Amino acid sequence: MNIRVIVLGGLWAASAGAAEPQDGYLTYSGVADVRHTTTFLYGEQHVLQFRQGHIASRVVLYTCKDGSAFARKLVTYVDGAPTVPDFIIEDASDGMREGIRTASPAGQHERIVFFRANARAAEKSGPLPAEPDLVADAGFDEFVRAHWDSLMTGAVSQMRFLLPSRLEDYAFQVQRLRQETIGGIPTEVFRLRLSGFWGWFLPGIDVYYSDAERVLVRYDGLSDLRDASGDNYKVVIDFPPQERKAVGEAALQQALRAPLAACR
Repeated sequence: MNIRVIVLGGLWAASAGAAEPQDGYLTYSGVADVRHTTTFLYGEQHVLQFRQGHIASRVVLYTCKDGSAFARKLVTYVDGAPTVPDFIIEDASDGMREGIRTASPAGQHERIVFFRANARAAEKSGPLPAEPDLVADAGFDEFVRAHWDSLMTGAVSQMRFLLPSRLEDYAFQVQRLRQETIGGIPTEVFRLRLSGFWGWFLPGIDVYYSDAERVLVRYDGLSDLRDASGDNYKVVIDFPPQERKAVGEAALQQALRAPLAACR
């Protein structure tokens, strides 16, 4: 198995700061650096929409050093399936596109997984796997919250994680590693890795969640964006607490309308 397809970067919540609203909008930003360096790769700007105390959608802009956007992700949370949202990510740098979409042929709801490697490649697609413990993209955040108490006992949680680039899901396990303070915030560190034989040889992905709010403050692993060779970046992404703030609907609309162009 090629570890380059196992990616979760840039997907989830922000660090401690403004509280999640019952109904309204929240924004935060972070910076992705090359792992083990301070080399800037890209910025992330997130806008989240909440309804009745639950996240309903999010838009993520991936930005160049000058702040212009080169990629965008739109996540829509599906009723009854918080761990498997619809989403689409598009990268103007190379034309990569992937996600899950819901179609309604002849009045029937059908969820489709799709992937296009670049602007020159044909899109491939297939039906969403019918796994009861399936997790996709930003749904991992909901998975961690739902299994928090169990993970804190040291138990290993199992799940099937969707890899759109392969139109398949694979067995993963999540386990708490340790407690660590990041930027003055006490966090719990969890590791996501493949289950079984491959899990012993392929590197895991470490996520740091704040103790108090149970939201992500650091991500250490593979990005869902790729370099010119098609390899996923290895990144560390930090979300500073001061970047988390309440906003209005205009912020969401602005993120949706922002033009995308490759970084100069």
